[in-house]
Amino acid sequence: NYKIHRPFRFLSVGRFHWVKGYQYSITAFANLKKINNDIHYLIVTKNSISEEILYQIDELSLKNNVEIVHPDSQEAVYKIMNKSDCFILPSVQEGISNVVLESLAIGLPVVSSDCGGMKEIINNGVNGFYFPARNSIALEKLLLKVMNLGIEERRKIIHEGKKYINKNFHPSLIKSQFYNFYKK
Repeated sequence: NYKIHRPFRFLSVGRFHWVKGYQYSITAFANLKKINNDIHYLIVTKNSISEEILYQIDELSLKNNVEIVHPDSQEAVYKIMNKSDCFILPSVQEGISNVVLESLAIGLPVVSSDCGGMKEIINNGVNGFYFPARNSIALEKLLLKVMNLGIEERRKIIHEGKKYINKNFHPSLIKSQFYNFYKK
């Protein structure tokens, strides 16, 4: 589905911890809201929210645009992902994020920081986008870019994301790699 929602739906999924970089995505989102108020940012987490993040949301007048939810199952998270327009990984520290792989697999365009192993997954401008970690201005520009993608551009990025996952993370491939690893 290449249909864009109104308001445009941004999504992050992960635990609340400083390394997840939510303060940077919220800052970028607040700046983006000045350009386009028809946006929504949903943060999905299981654990409690830090006071700093709550304060930042309140201080930047984002209570109507930023929502934090605690779904009760992985299935509920996937349903949320399917109803979103763009996944944001604002982490300052990460290995290879499973939720980014899941986002690519279900056809959700990804904007990720360049931390850890994310540059191994994201081919910038081809199957997603990445920005320098901790750089809210660069993130804001990419979010605006994703919002303004044409249908064909969006379709191509989604297709390349799925193609990457099928080529590198298909279950039969993973199974044979694990088998060969343990066989050695």
